Amino acid sequence: MTEQAKKFASIDDLLFLIDKGERAELVDGEIVYKAIPNAEHGFSATKIAQSLSPFDRKGGGGGFPGGWWIGTEIHVSYEGRPNGFLHDLVGWRRDHHTEKPKGAIVTARPDWVCEILSTNRANDLVTKKWVLHEHRVEFFWLVDMERQVLSVLRWNEKGYTTIADVKPGQKSRLEPFSEIEMDVSVLFGGDPD
Repeated sequence: MTEQAKKFASIDDLLFLIDKGERAELVDGEIVYKAIPNAEHGFSATKIAQSLSPFDRKGGGGGFPGGWWIGTEIHVSYEGRPNGFLHDLVGWRRDHHTEKPKGAIVTARPDWVCEILSTNRANDLVTKKWVLHEHRVEFFWLVDMERQVLSVLRWNEKGYTTIADVKPGQKSRLEPFSEIEMDVSVLFGGDPD
């Protein structure tokens, strides 16, 4: 089948699959099935979410910075594109979004996205990166389990700029969550050093 003859999938097609319990996303009009995460991926996602829990609350209480809505495995659709990405972790600043995003597919633009690179790494490194840039998602984290590097990217007009590359064994203050020093080993699913 030629590229022109290929039927492009829609958000409705993705919603149908989500309702059936499929782990899929819509990438430039094509349904892409996501593999079941391996243990390393799962432990890393869990530890990142736990490490960010001081931010996932209202701000200014109990010594926690707060100010974010943070979730895992959330579908986000970006306006004007045939995309519905299933992000590993995603966050919205509460001062930009006073209500928690809702629904099977969220349409509110996030302020931070984290992808743990796995079988669909080309989509994460190319397609998602450029769609996120086009929609001005301010921060994009890429967790490369194979290379053992977490890259923190910040939006700028020409493309994302890498502002930090960190490895397990380091402690770092990672934007946009720099109020707290994090043990990078933990973000890769490990125990604190």
